[in-house]
Amino acid sequence: MVTVFILPIIALIHGHHSQAIIDMKKQRLNSRSTTYNQTLIRYTTKVLDTILLNQDKNFRPVNPDNSPLQVEVDISVRSMGPISEQNMEFSLDCYFRQKWLDRRLAFTPINPSKPEIPLASKMLKDIWVPDTYIRNGRKSYLHTLTVPNILFRVRSDGQVHVSQRLTIRSRCQMFLKKFPMDTQACPIEVGSLGYFSKDVIYRWKEVELDSKMGNMLSQYQILSLSKSERNVSDFRYSDRNLSVLNVYFKLQRQQGYYILQIYTPCTLVVVMSWVSFWINKEASPARVSLGIMTVLSMSTIGFGLRTDLPKVSHSTALDVYILTCFVFLFAAMVEYAVINYAQIVYIRKQIHDLKGLEQNSAMGQMRMFTAGLMGARRDTIQVDDLAVAKEEARRKAVPWWKKLCNKDEQGNTSVFYRMAVKAAIAKKTLRNGDPAEVVNKIDNFSKWAFPTLYIIFNVFYWVAYLHLIPDEIDSLPNISGGLY
Repeated sequence: MVTVFILPIIALIHGHHSQAIIDMKKQRLNSRSTTYNQTLIRYTTKVLDTILLNQDKNFRPVNPDNSPLQVEVDISVRSMGPISEQNMEFSLDCYFRQKWLDRRLAFTPINPSKPEIPLASKMLKDIWVPDTYIRNGRKSYLHTLTVPNILFRVRSDGQVHVSQRLTIRSRCQMFLKKFPMDTQACPIEVGSLGYFSKDVIYRWKEVELDSKMGNMLSQYQILSLSKSERNVSDFRYSDRNLSVLNVYFKLQRQQGYYILQIYTPCTLVVVMSWVSFWINKEASPARVSLGIMTVLSMSTIGFGLRTDLPKVSHSTALDVYILTCFVFLFAAMVEYAVINYAQIVYIRKQIHDLKGLEQNSAMGQMRMFTAGLMGARRDTIQVDDLAVAKEEARRKAVPWWKKLCNKDEQGNTSVFYRMAVKAAIAKKTLRNGDPAEVVNKIDNFSKWAFPTLYIIFNVFYWVAYLHLIPDEIDSLPNISGGLY
């Protein structure tokens, strides 16, 4: 019984003792950590006070050999867009990083394995920073949600590393003669606002593109990028230069949207205008209404897109296609006017020829000619088809010199019979030269001529703009090559 009561008491005492030991160890660790943190804070504060007192933010760092201060620039592009053709500008979201060496900020690190000190972005106002700006920028800003997106580090040897998240909107000169088969090169120019190249020079370190960024652009595909470093003369001082960094993003426009929204509807409207060639020529309301409807449809489809483009003085590839489609539509309408006019002119010509034939005959011969032509009286001289065929064959066989000499082999026949034969031949000619047949020939010719010409135009158009005509940006420097 005594053993039963003693064992639980011993276990309870041992548990309390173990917990006390654990608590003592925790207190020692917390005390050491607190002491280390306090020491680190005091040292960091001392270092910051020392380096800030050793330098003046109003003067740039000076190298021992009086060489220009070198600023390394690194851009990591996270996304791109929108790209506006009307305003000729583009936007991109990036991490803009700068590195430079300021020996006045050098310090002895408390931990050699960690030579850098991360600092708050507010301390940037207490040190010298390069006056870097985007030379072709229009409206750029720093992201400030939830705090200013700035990474600020100082290395023990005085190297300063500043990384900022920026949205840059810059000017992009666009060449639209091949629109929408064009390729653009949008630049970003980085430079110093107030320092010349003898004071500060800029160097590229890297320009990175996010691998997923290609899916974010709806109308463009990134082909390549090219970067360069150059000195630009200052217009204020002819003997001084500015250090400038350039990076060009080469973008190729995707034609899928324009093929579906512009080219395909325009082609269908042109094909629809050819339906008028199969409509009866006497159905004037149908053919005229179809022509007007196709012209209005082309105006709505073709020129509605011009509101999204800048008002350039030259024509684009899309303008050439739309205007050519207008020419085909206008030609289809003019074709109907031509066949109506041709029908009227042909009828007038036949009547004029008939009147001339009647006036050249004597009064008595004219009666016989009219009777043979119209078949009005039954007691007139009858001419069968065989006689008409023989007369036509004879005329074809008579040499031209005999016709000039007016030698007639039918001198044994009467004058009235010969006039009757001539009247029958004239009547047959009028019957064979029906104006409706002339009009049908024009319509039949248009049925295959219009599609053939349109197909030939499309072949030359697409081959020329896709393969033969070079891109305008190829003539620009530093664009022909690229890195990606």
